[in-house]
Amino acid sequence: MWVTREPCAAWEAERTATPAPPVAVAIAAPTATPTATLVESVAPPPIDLAPDPQLDDDSADDIEVVEELEPIDLDLTPADGDPFATFIATLVEVAVEAGCEKAAAILPALLDGGRVMPGVLPASVTDTLLDSGMLARTEGGLVGGDAFRKTAAAWRAILRGDSEDFSSCGTRMLDEWAADLVACLVAAPAKTERLRRELRTRGVAAFGLVLAA
Repeated sequence: MWVTREPCAAWEAERTATPAPPVAVAIAAPTATPTATLVESVAPPPIDLAPDPQLDDDSADDIEVVEELEPIDLDLTPADGDPFATFIATLVEVAVEAGCEKAAAILPALLDGGRVMPGVLPASVTDTLLDSGMLARTEGGLVGGDAFRKTAAAWRAILRGDSEDFSSCGTRMLDEWAADLVACLVAAPAKTERLRRELRTRGVAAFGLVLAA
């Protein structure tokens, strides 16, 4: 086609516009929507809290079972009308107050029959009494020494009124001899004088008992 751009201009062929090349449009594929995955909750396995017998046996082997010792029952009630039993009860009371119940427990049998309860006195105290002659070892066990038993028998006869022979009681008075006995049994010789004063306040005198009226 011929066209003129001005009234007096020459004719020229009309230029047609070159069509623009097509534009490729990339269409993105739809993105898949993430789906939530359901995870089943699994409970933990149960814990066995039952004690292991093997552990219990091992623990039991390490545990030391200590038997509770029975308290020593001291009968401090003297027999009615027996001064020697009153004397023994007084010695027991003083020994208990001195802090040695085990020593006090052997006094009645030791003074009345010369017998010693086995396994009561500590080994160190027993050795000291054996060395001093107050105790003696026999096949049947520990007993009072010969001199001790003779002195105890003499004071027993004096206190019960069966004898008036004080020469058989030795060189020491009753309160001194008794205080020395208790001091030896509690392994405290230095306490002899204090024990002697305590005995005298309870009626144990030089030649017998001072009984309350």
